[in-house]
Amino acid sequence: MKKQDQVQMRRQNKYIVLDAIRQMAPISRIQLSKYTKMSPTTITRIVQELEAEGFILEGVSEETAIGRRPTLIHMREDALYTIGIEIDCFTIRLGILDFLGKLIAFQEIKCSIKHRYEEAIHLLKSSIATIMSEYQIAQEKLLGIGIGVPGVINNEEGIIVSSEQLKWENCRIGEDLNGVFDCEVIVDNELKMQIIAEIGDIYTPLYSNCILVGMGTGVGASILLNGEVYRGIQNKAGEISHITINPFGEMCHCGKRGCLSMYISEMTLLNRTPKNLTIQSIEEVLQCVDRGEQWAVDIQQDVATYLAIAINNLVCLYEPEAVIVSGEIIEHNVTFQKLLSEKCKQYIWKELQPHFVLQFSNQLKEGVVKGAALQAQKQLLSV
Repeated sequence: MKKQDQVQMRRQNKYIVLDAIRQMAPISRIQLSKYTKMSPTTITRIVQELEAEGFILEGVSEETAIGRRPTLIHMREDALYTIGIEIDCFTIRLGILDFLGKLIAFQEIKCSIKHRYEEAIHLLKSSIATIMSEYQIAQEKLLGIGIGVPGVINNEEGIIVSSEQLKWENCRIGEDLNGVFDCEVIVDNELKMQIIAEIGDIYTPLYSNCILVGMGTGVGASILLNGEVYRGIQNKAGEISHITINPFGEMCHCGKRGCLSMYISEMTLLNRTPKNLTIQSIEEVLQCVDRGEQWAVDIQQDVATYLAIAINNLVCLYEPEAVIVSGEIIEHNVTFQKLLSEKCKQYIWKELQPHFVLQFSNQLKEGVVKGAALQAQKQLLSV
């Protein structure tokens, strides 16, 4: 075997052991050997290396009926940290994730950064520095930063190619932040980040094949196939805002009629409110639904119908285990959840209905932040 291959195998074995400890800690070396099918000698060497590098600790024992009590291995939650960030038109959210995948800090900053990329970068720099200082995260403990942004993203180079919501184009956000914090910065579409948080632990996910549909200032989807985010050839897979729902419908800015975003995005819904009312937010629309105002009830019915049709298209194409729906209009609205479930039963092909589940996100405001931090940990961790 070539020396290069041996090095790669040792690194792979080390990662397998770390992954096993992450899943099953506290665990003994004997249990690790049985689980990974590696020799006790190999396990001992790897455990010693991981402990020397600060990833794990030993010393806590469990009681046994007879004989010597085995020493158990634990993960160190303070081994490394990642920061997750969500950027939206009027809000920047950020948080710190520890090595066990727990979000230990979360902050929300109100701002107005549409058309204002330079202002956003300045705000990000100060906000990251502040949260690291507040939670006493040393620079050498920061593994990396993950950023979720609405729009088309060149994830390999950390470039925001275009964002309809933010009105940004060709912004090298990864490069602009990389030098400041001396760590890797990964950038992706916000739903491609959020889906990592939605499936549970990245190392033991609930689903290998699922779809996340997100509604907000825009509408989009993220597709997980065989445990990996499906990107297409230009990382544009999941851009469902321009799938045609009604070929004779409203004219979209893209030049086509009847795009999905023309029927279910927040801005479109606000434009449908009666002109004699001063409705300025989705929260106010939902309050009108709760009061039974017919115009608001009609809007909610239409949104559920068009969203169910879009979900049917996705289910027929990918046959996922689950479809997860997120967005402010959905996550706090039990009435809408029931309505959408009914519409899905009406519109989704009956052959597929028994084989997937419709779920609603419970991540609230933390989904993109946690997903971005998890993705940074998974992508950047090297042992």
